[in-house]
Amino acid sequence: MVKKAVRKLALILSLGAFGLSVYQVLQHWDYDDTLVDLEKSLRLNVTQKQISQEIHNAISNAEFYDARVYIAIAESNHYDVDSERLKKFITQKDTQLRKIITQTTNFTQGFIKGKSANVAGITGSVVADFTVVGDVRDLSTEYEKHEKGEKINEVIVLLSGAGIGLTALTVASLGTTAPAKAGTSIIKLAVKTRRMTRGFQKHMVKLGRKVFDWSLFSRLLKQNRGAYNIRRAARQAYHPEAIKPLKKIASQVNRIRKSTSTLDTVHLLKYVDSPSDLRKLEKISLKYGTRTKGLMKLVGKGALRTVRVLRKTTALILSILASVLSGLLSFFFLFRAVFR
Repeated sequence: MVKKAVRKLALILSLGAFGLSVYQVLQHWDYDDTLVDLEKSLRLNVTQKQISQEIHNAISNAEFYDARVYIAIAESNHYDVDSERLKKFITQKDTQLRKIITQTTNFTQGFIKGKSANVAGITGSVVADFTVVGDVRDLSTEYEKHEKGEKINEVIVLLSGAGIGLTALTVASLGTTAPAKAGTSIIKLAVKTRRMTRGFQKHMVKLGRKVFDWSLFSRLLKQNRGAYNIRRAARQAYHPEAIKPLKKIASQVNRIRKSTSTLDTVHLLKYVDSPSDLRKLEKISLKYGTRTKGLMKLVGKGALRTVRVLRKTTALILSILASVLSGLLSFFFLFRAVFR
């Protein structure tokens, strides 16, 4: 009787150990999401004719920065595009006087109107937002639409309201929230220039509604629509305790900007449908820098695909060994319990 009881106890303990070891394996059975190799994908899917066409289009549209990026991509991936001749031609066309005239005009338009498709114009728009001029202008424009019974752009409204709150917070925190403020301005530009996907706009609205109360802002603005009152009403409708998720997204966008450029980031947001896409795009931009926009345009949205690779760790290997050992012991004691 004693031997039988001991065997049962040993069986119970070995089965328990087996169950625990299987649980440990599952705990350590983890995957890394590895991004596809953009340059490898480029060489497999993009012909020399295609990359030559992109260079030609960029030069024809006086987008000399983009043309130089495509040439650099072609050179690093061994496409024969006569890069020296093209660089010389671009240098002749892209004169200093043309740059000064174009950039001054575009900066002014971006600062005043808040939307542009070039570097200087976008810089002007971002500067306007940092001085609150841009956010106030956008809120005023959307409120006028509201008063006329027209449909407002909710993403612009919510980001502008949050932007005014972030500007005040940036001053109070001695600039620590500046990256998030820059990110919200870039997201607004992507919306204005129709480069933000519907899916990501829905996500931004979901976050923005928690941060900025449009209904309260509209009621506060009924009597006086002056710039000072717009700022005051926006601050009252702003909920700083809910800013963290929006701030995280905006900071990611700003990190992409630092790896690439402001204009490139606006263009790149058209590939983002979800926070997951944004995280992947951030990783790509950290790896490829200023070549990111060119590579994304050539390879397409497929560049955001990931490959699941099993993360092999010492803990995982030990857990598997423990599972095998406890499993063998369990079968041994079970076999003895049945056949004795």
